[in-house]
Amino acid sequence: MPKEALTFAVPVNKFLRMAANMDESFLITGSWERVKKRMGND
Repeated sequence: MPKEALTFAVPVNKFLRMAANMDESFLITGSWERVKKRMGND
C-alpha cells in the first residue's frame, strides 16, 4: 500500500447508509472540491 493512500473500513450496512446519503454529505461542499483538486481528482 502506498504511503499516500488513505483507506477505511466500515460494515456493509453502514456503507450502504453512507452511499444512500451521499447527495447530502460533505461530498457536495466547496471544501471537498478543494480536497479533490489537491488529490488531482478534479
